Amino acid sequence: MVARPRGKPFTVDTRPTKIALVNSLTRDISVEACVFDLIDNAVDAARESIFAKSEDLSSATLPESYSGYEIRLSFSGERFCIADNCGGISVEDLQQTALRFGERSTHPLGIGIFGLGLNRALFKIGKVGNIHSDTGRQRSELVLNTENYLQTTDTWDIPAKEFKSSGHIGTIVEIVQLHNEIAQNFGDTTWVENYRKEISRRYGRFIRKGLIIDVNEIPAEDGEIHIREDGPFKDEYKFYVLDGVSVYFQVGQHEQHRFSAEPSYEKSSNAQLTLQYGWTILCNDRAVIMADRSWKTGWDAKFHTEFYGFVGVVNFVSDSPSLLPWDTTKSDVDLNNRAYQVALNDMRKFAQKWRQFATQAKVLKRKDVPLLPLPDAGPAPVPTPAGGVGISPAANPAPIPKPLPKETPRSDAGVTGGRKPKAIIKPDHNQFASILPKDVSERYCDDKHLALVHEAKTFNLRDFPYAGMALIRILFEVSAVKFFDRLGLAGEVQRFVIAERQKKNFTVRDPISMTVSADEYITYMETHPEIWGTLKAGHLKQALRNMAARKKLLNGVVHNPYQSINGSEAFAIRDEVLPILRHLIQADPPS
Repeated sequence: MVARPRGKPFTVDTRPTKIALVNSLTRDISVEACVFDLIDNAVDAARESIFAKSEDLSSATLPESYSGYEIRLSFSGERFCIADNCGGISVEDLQQTALRFGERSTHPLGIGIFGLGLNRALFKIGKVGNIHSDTGRQRSELVLNTENYLQTTDTWDIPAKEFKSSGHIGTIVEIVQLHNEIAQNFGDTTWVENYRKEISRRYGRFIRKGLIIDVNEIPAEDGEIHIREDGPFKDEYKFYVLDGVSVYFQVGQHEQHRFSAEPSYEKSSNAQLTLQYGWTILCNDRAVIMADRSWKTGWDAKFHTEFYGFVGVVNFVSDSPSLLPWDTTKSDVDLNNRAYQVALNDMRKFAQKWRQFATQAKVLKRKDVPLLPLPDAGPAPVPTPAGGVGISPAANPAPIPKPLPKETPRSDAGVTGGRKPKAIIKPDHNQFASILPKDVSERYCDDKHLALVHEAKTFNLRDFPYAGMALIRILFEVSAVKFFDRLGLAGEVQRFVIAERQKKNFTVRDPISMTVSADEYITYMETHPEIWGTLKAGHLKQALRNMAARKKLLNGVVHNPYQSINGSEAFAIRDEVLPILRHLIQADPPS
């Protein structure tokens, strides 16, 4: 056999050219989205600064206040500048990650995530970019001449300089020699005014929390669409966690909308609000789409007049922003995201519930019966996007940064990461007065069950122990019904109960309409421990024994006029049965 000659090895160069890479990054993104990326980066830096300065505030919690932080944008036909006082870029981060293509942000709960924002803006907007950044310990400067950079093929590095800190913390990104069409837009007062309004809509949640975003020396206002607190429609809300993403729903009536049956109704006023109805999707507080009424947010049929007044907000929150349902431009939702697909089903249900109420309101109008506001009980206790355990900034205020001087540095997100996130704080059962803690997932709750869970989360057991015992009893029964329905075992439970009743010579005339009692559910659970699974069996069997032992007392509180109970007993019962209640409410069905 003739030996094959040994070939001389060599390598094949697959490195992209700078021009090809830059063109691919900037071709399909708008200049508006590029500037949004820079704002996102500044917001990330502000939040990182809040985390660093507030040791009591978990990084699993979206900040409740951005007071003292400012982002200032300046548009003109010759120059664009964005400056803030949000933390600064360290020399190390500027050197290694800030302008590295595709270096993803490591900011907990970030919104500037894809590692492209600063790069794209510099190349998209103009020919020369200047970065000035100061962390309070060190200051750095960098100049990027785009044409020179693209023509240099032997290195990807950009020279920069380090200086002593000036004491003004933050970063300035200034871009000059703007490209022609962009220069025309930036010099157009109408374009700038419209862009300020768009900032108000996309960053309304941050502005409401105290962040100042200034556009050509005029602050952007809170443009978020707010839900009415004094109307006839009771706000709906829901919370659960799925695949590392917390999902927060809030649904209600537009704060300025009035149903035709309300005494204060004015048709002309309502007509001005039409474009503000629909769903708004937030990711870590950043608006992705606003007032949407398309199939993307569950409107499979045409958006009818029955939905006028409807305002729904879904906030997807994750410590890992790459898990959130947004596209790379953060201007649209990712329909393939599993958390979004699950949420979409709830969005349809909430919209249908609104439609039913609107139909009832029309009936009242035809009967000339006024639709009156609900008694004032304050705003609904919507869980905060923080796992329900966030700390009030009023009680633990973060140190306030210095106000932003006229051209003071700003920090870019994606470059100050690396700090290890703090552990999520679990609620201490001894420190809350309700029946259920706020972190109980509501994913599988609907209608009456969801209302009962909300009551249990807001109920003050300390002040109302008797009513609390009745609520625990009702919640256990309804949660058991939903649990067995979810597991596909409702029929098996019914057959088991019929057999048990027949042993006691009880006649079951109509099995279809038969109601299973709490005692019978407990008996089934005790005789079928396999439903808990191996990992939780011991823990839940003990909680179920506690429930069975306390059942007589719970029944006595409801039915026996002489049965007494004190606050200590009430809290002891709650703690004993909480594990079984939690499991029945939030346990996943078999896959």
